[in-house]
Amino acid sequence: MLATLAVGVAVASSAPTAAATADPAPVYAFDWPRQPLHNALQQYSQLTGDSVLYDSGQTSGKTAPALSGRYTAREALARLLAGTDLQARYTAPQALMLMPRVLTPPAPAAAPSSADRQQYYGRLQSKVLAALCAQPDLHLGEYRIALRVNLNRAYALSDVQAHATGRPDMEPALRGTLDGLPIGAPPPGFGLPATLLITPEAARRYGGCKP
Repeated sequence: MLATLAVGVAVASSAPTAAATADPAPVYAFDWPRQPLHNALQQYSQLTGDSVLYDSGQTSGKTAPALSGRYTAREALARLLAGTDLQARYTAPQALMLMPRVLTPPAPAAAPSSADRQQYYGRLQSKVLAALCAQPDLHLGEYRIALRVNLNRAYALSDVQAHATGRPDMEPALRGTLDGLPIGAPPPGFGLPATLLITPEAARRYGGCKP
């Protein structure tokens, strides 16, 4: 598409209203309604004398906000471009091009801590052991148990799978005891479903069941 060049024209009635001695950047009075961005940029160029170069497609469908008050040329232009994806790149003190705004990518998320994951796994195992040891009928400490567990949206155990070595009759009770057990939210990067192996020795080591 053809580029549109808006060349500023000095207009006697639109002279700066601030004295140059007070501020080296002239200040202009604005009382503009909300209007198409292309029209606003043309008026801006006529008022300030700045030359604005842009592709006509860049302003198509865009609207400049109402502008009321006293601003320098650069302050006024920043307000006209606010809310658009355009920014000014000056090639001379009174000559500029409109360019797509460069967005700053979000900072990468901090890498999940392996210590946090290990701590959570320890909490998971401790809660599981405490729940199982609270049920004497399970006879925990007499056989090995392999568990595969997931978490639901409330961060409680779900989809519990249990394999009890030598005691398959205990597996339904193991699942029933653990299903719905509150655990809490895992840290970022904690893999689910999680696998736990509970031996009689592990039960004693984690402060669980008495031998």
